[in-house]
Amino acid sequence: MYSFKEIILTGNLSYVKPLEEAVYKAGFIPVKIPVMRHKLLCKAADLSQALLENKIENVVLSSPANTDLFLNLIDDENEAILKNKVVIFTQDVRSFQKLNDRGYPVLQSPGNRSIDMVEFFLRLNRTGPVLTPCLDPENEEIPEFLAELKYESRYLRMMDTSPFEKEELAGIRKRFYGSEQGSAVLLHEPGTLTQFLIAFPDANYEQLLFIPMHKSTENRLAHLGLNNKTSQIDYHPDHPEELVKSLKNLREK
Repeated sequence: MYSFKEIILTGNLSYVKPLEEAVYKAGFIPVKIPVMRHKLLCKAADLSQALLENKIENVVLSSPANTDLFLNLIDDENEAILKNKVVIFTQDVRSFQKLNDRGYPVLQSPGNRSIDMVEFFLRLNRTGPVLTPCLDPENEEIPEFLAELKYESRYLRMMDTSPFEKEELAGIRKRFYGSEQGSAVLLHEPGTLTQFLIAFPDANYEQLLFIPMHKSTENRLAHLGLNNKTSQIDYHPDHPEELVKSLKNLREK
């Protein structure tokens, strides 16, 4: 049985409130510790350029966070393109409702997984170029699946990451090293593991339990020999109760 009381949330903390709530409902203490600085990378003109140059016919938004950033990029020019020439696909109800309420052609994937979205494309015969606005390309599985099926797809990276300055990182490390004993680390972004290892090189990793939320993260943990990990834990914004259940089950192992 795992005996940790805290679950550390790292990565981009601007959209982790649902995960924080799930950790709390599962009976653990959520501790938010940033590992990288994040800043917006795109403007409305970048979205317009991506849509026009690539002759985009489909847009895929794989999370509520991606949808919120995407909506902030829309101006009069690209709004006309999106409403007249593009179908937007989402994977969660909240994103679907926001886009639908604003009059965009939008469809929601019937399944929770990325592969479900790709199968949805196939059934609808949506063979035109696809744009995937994202926080970080490492977060996106859908373009990889589409590429395997010979779909033409493009990223639109909406956020950039950079290391903290030395003075900032010193304070963050002090806070982390005070919380790490007997803690778990919820790796809710594929790129977070690398950032985490760089930010905290002196951590006693054997005293941490790593909880990956993507298969690529689980594989990388194994590749690095970090075997104090759980199997991949799935999360979908429409079903947060499943994450709560998975975290509760860790107490029984």
